[in-house]
Amino acid sequence: MNTTGADYIVVGGGLTGCVIASRLAENDPALHVLLLEAGDDASKNPLTKDFGGAFALAGTDLDYCYKTTPQRNTEGRVHSISAGKVLGGSSILNYGGWARGDASDYDQWAKVVKDKRWSYTGLLPYMKKAENHFDATGNPEHRGSNGPINVTSVFDSDPKRRYGLREPIKAAWEELGLALNPHGDCGSLKGICDFLENWHHGERQPSNLAYDLSNVDVIPNATVHKIGITRDEGGNLHASTVILTDGRHFEARKEIVLTAGTIKTPQILMLSGVGPAPLLSRLGIPVLADNPEVGQNYFDHFALFQLWKLRNPERGLSMGSPQWDNNPAFSKGLPCDWAVNEGIPPDLLLPAVQADAKNGKMSDRSLLDTNRALVETMVVYSPAGAPVPVDGSYIATSVMLLLPTSRGSVEIVSSSPTDPPAIDPNFYDTETDRVALIHGVRRAIEALLETSAAKPYIACEQAPPGMPSLNAGSTDADIDARIRAAGLSHAHGAGTASMGRVVDTEMRVYGVAGLRVADASVLPVAVGGHPQATLYGLAEQAAELILRDV
Repeated sequence: MNTTGADYIVVGGGLTGCVIASRLAENDPALHVLLLEAGDDASKNPLTKDFGGAFALAGTDLDYCYKTTPQRNTEGRVHSISAGKVLGGSSILNYGGWARGDASDYDQWAKVVKDKRWSYTGLLPYMKKAENHFDATGNPEHRGSNGPINVTSVFDSDPKRRYGLREPIKAAWEELGLALNPHGDCGSLKGICDFLENWHHGERQPSNLAYDLSNVDVIPNATVHKIGITRDEGGNLHASTVILTDGRHFEARKEIVLTAGTIKTPQILMLSGVGPAPLLSRLGIPVLADNPEVGQNYFDHFALFQLWKLRNPERGLSMGSPQWDNNPAFSKGLPCDWAVNEGIPPDLLLPAVQADAKNGKMSDRSLLDTNRALVETMVVYSPAGAPVPVDGSYIATSVMLLLPTSRGSVEIVSSSPTDPPAIDPNFYDTETDRVALIHGVRRAIEALLETSAAKPYIACEQAPPGMPSLNAGSTDADIDARIRAAGLSHAHGAGTASMGRVVDTEMRVYGVAGLRVADASVLPVAVGGHPQATLYGLAEQAAELILRDV
């Protein structure tokens, strides 16, 4: 047996793992911080550098490319869930969107766990600590200026990056009654918000490069089997060792921090004997800490992606046109100017929330607050990844649930760490989700096909093969059928080791000393925006909590 020791062992070199390992080593260079990553270091892979490679990375050896169980609410389809299997994790695979949630999202998190440190004002210093915002002086109370992650708006990233549809799309939403929100990243999401990104001069900023790992002992290609947990004479459990699938053991002198992600983290906990006793016993795994909540509460930002045919492709309004080829600035990040965030009319939302409460599916009445944003719509000037030519003829939209109420699970299927777990996101299961997403799609149809600002540019929706196009005359049933047939995940999964259920508010695993979880799996409720802005803040606060216990 090959055994090596370290003060702290961070399991999972993804977004949060790199942040935490870096901050621990930075605080005290004498500490031995070990970072274990199942994937490789792809820093020299050219596809990880610029936006062009983003479309090519999904499904490669840098992606776990998990498969869900057949989803009963989406016609039995099996969905693919991307997750980074690489140093830097999903910060290597994502499209660079930088969007915090609404203040009310974090405040609901704090209310559920009864700890103000996870409210908006509690988490704000740590979200600011991560970022170097291009307009920090425009709102210094909310924006960071000295962090390692450079954040900019698409419009301000390059004076030559001026997309032709920027003003028409903005005007279309204004026709529908929405207002420009110049501070959408400052606690209030609703409105037409400039799309922010963390591409820096067209280059990706993954966590493993943005945060200094020079004093961290990084071991790639280190797949974890389980956490070795011992019981002392008093019957107390303590996490002491990380055991790899190749037989290597690493002993932690202080703590083990699990940052393996929403799917891997609960899998490792269950393989270690922490989880639902009936499941573990059935699989022959000794039950050390019975917790039926491990692997439960899975949620994700479910969405409908649509294609739209342009009237005059020769205008050069979309990726693939000759005008784009002659302007490299257009490819410095996701070609999208706006994130449009809306609520749902109370006359639609209230009956849905009441129906879900009656059926025992969801009882969160905070969603009825008219200031909360429940749906995000993005218009992307590219059909990349869709089965149509990338020749300047098409654009795409994403209509995404910001605060999904459907809940699923992750469960191991055997005692083998190489067997993928059963992933059941239970997409689109609540009436609240259905009402919100249908309304969001209808609003996108109205904006692109029914406003005087967009009509001169957009000819029609390009439906998937064998499906009718959606238009202003489409019924709720028509839109619902499309969502069931074509809806997809944004791969923003969270919640499977929830705070208040699996870990306490300092991220310590209930019943096991010396073990924390600090990744998206700890989120107890859905948070709007795009997750990386929240997760960098979460990781910054996690590092501080760990260091306070030194």
